[in-house]
Amino acid sequence: LQHFLLIGLSICLLAGLTQVAPAAESPDGKLRVNSELFDVGVTAGIVSIEDLPSEHIWGANLTFKASEDFFLQYNYAQAKIGLSPFENVTQFALGDRRFVHYDLLVGYNLLQGEFYASGENAHLSTLYVVGGVGETEIGPEKNFSRTFGVGYQVEFFRKYLLRLDYRAHIFDTTLLEAGTENNTRANQLSVGMGYLF
Repeated sequence: LQHFLLIGLSICLLAGLTQVAPAAESPDGKLRVNSELFDVGVTAGIVSIEDLPSEHIWGANLTFKASEDFFLQYNYAQAKIGLSPFENVTQFALGDRRFVHYDLLVGYNLLQGEFYASGENAHLSTLYVVGGVGETEIGPEKNFSRTFGVGYQVEFFRKYLLRLDYRAHIFDTTLLEAGTENNTRANQLSVGMGYLF
């Protein structure tokens, strides 16, 4: 049920925000939605789940710029769960050792400026915060999760993005302590590349 609710919410928000996207009038007199409101990206990094070793994680995202300050982002990430010190009391040994997370986040640009790598070429840079909801699959369990984070982004040549992100995924699970539901946090640090279109 949570899965379908999240997908429905994603579709509704994207449809609604698309209606308020800035538009420009083309030479033929027709209104067209401005380009560079969306970007698609890939990420790679490290995820650390409570009582489990840190593991490599990879993912992908789609971002929609609702305004100069706000954006909407859909994320998918996956990692393989390593051996736990408590392996004899967890259910990971039953087979599925994947960590899969996806979420829908609302972001707010706190600080925007310019970054000078060399000479007089300026690149736009942004410090932002994000928050939202999603689903975390850990082993055989699927759990509703809340996500909060902060990130820094630099834009190159008006088309390419470089991001550094920290995300905290918070969810309840019984896997780390058999029979007891615990509030668990997965801390994710990743670097990503994006393309504006």
